[in-house]
Order: sequence, then C-alpha cells, then structure tokens
Amino acid sequence: MNKHGRERNIASLDRRNRLAEMAETKPTAKAAKAFARKAYECCDVAGYMAKKYDIKGEIGIGEKSIRAD
Repeated sequence: MNKHGRERNIASLDRRNRLAEMAETKPTAKAAKAFARKAYECCDVAGYMAKKYDIKGEIGIGEKSIRAD
C-alpha cells in the first residue's frame, strides 16, 4: 500500500475504467469548443521575419529579384 492508501494496481484499474467511460460519452459543448482550433498556417521564414520585424524592403520581399550588393 502506498502513502495515499491505494494499491498501484487498483489505481491503474480505476484509471483505465475512467478512460473507457470517457471514450464512450460525448464531450460537453464547452469542452469541444475549447479544443476547436484553426489549422496551422505554414509560411516561409523570410516572409515571417519581414512581417515580424517590418523589414520587407531590406530582404527583398515584393521585389522581382533579390540582388546581392
């Protein structure tokens, strides 16, 4: 017996039973809304840096070609 008064195997069985119950029932509307998120939108590194630090002209975003000086 551990310090909380429950055997490890009894706690494991209780956890498994609880997870089985949760799998059978539908989540509440509030819980479902909390996990509804927009998909991750991928972008290129140069575009992200230009947007974050407002350096579009310095790295050549929007120009026809990037030239090295």
